Amino acid sequence: MISPIVRRLAREAGLDLAEIPPTGAGGTVTRSDVRAAAERARAGTAPVVSAASAPDASSAPVSDPAPGQRRIPLGASQRAASRVLSRSRAEIPEATVWVDVDATALWELREATRTPDDPGPGLLAHVARFVVAGLAAYPVLNGRLDTERAEVVVPDTVNLGIAVQGERGLVAPAVLGADSMTTRELDVALRDLTARARVGGATAEELTAGTFTLNNYGSLRVDGSAPIINHPQVAMLGLGRIIDRPWVVDGQIVPRKITQMSFVFDHRVCDGGTAAGFMRTVADAIENPLPAIVRL
Repeated sequence: MISPIVRRLAREAGLDLAEIPPTGAGGTVTRSDVRAAAERARAGTAPVVSAASAPDASSAPVSDPAPGQRRIPLGASQRAASRVLSRSRAEIPEATVWVDVDATALWELREATRTPDDPGPGLLAHVARFVVAGLAAYPVLNGRLDTERAEVVVPDTVNLGIAVQGERGLVAPAVLGADSMTTRELDVALRDLTARARVGGATAEELTAGTFTLNNYGSLRVDGSAPIINHPQVAMLGLGRIIDRPWVVDGQIVPRKITQMSFVFDHRVCDGGTAAGFMRTVADAIENPLPAIVRL
């Protein structure tokens, strides 16, 4: 008998249990089997597309490309992402809120603490630490929705997903146990994870264990986005590029380091008040980082 945990792992990875080779007693599919299948799918070494979700080549008519066109097949990771994102759009009534944030104080703090021998934690690590603090204040946003029991399941830890544009497309591996890390430890973990993820080196557990995702689309030189929630998570925070903009301070227009934050959330899990409270927790920490850091 396949355990509920194994079924959930397969569902979250977009895998068909019937197509996963079992290694457990009596021909049972185990958690290790699911993780191995997910790893193969991301590497593109084995087809794992569910028959329920994939087009059947024998029944679906496929026309030849018209003149001046060509067909580009989706890779295994793209197919897996397509299943997750399509399910997210189909099931989750999502809402988005956003705010412009003055990141000048955080920028200056980072610059003031850098030395030639020690550059210190990057801006993303600081933001990640503020996100973890925000999730401690609003733990429902770190959960997942059990629709069958009408419950929000909140884990005891934060596995902070980070959106990474890699060689095989967009992935969101997680820093496991991010809530137990200092800002410096988060910086090291984020740099290591993103470097490995870009070349397909994130583990199956890292790619499926995320409980909340931070999307730094500013690294792509864009200011804003309304991203799709990474099902079965219930929320995602996006951070745009930090650029100099005219800003009013004490009645004077001055140049400041401004970024736009967007937050998309599952409206079944919380209302706008919770979403705004979480966003302001993170935004206030960015705008006034020293008191926030002291409280961490």
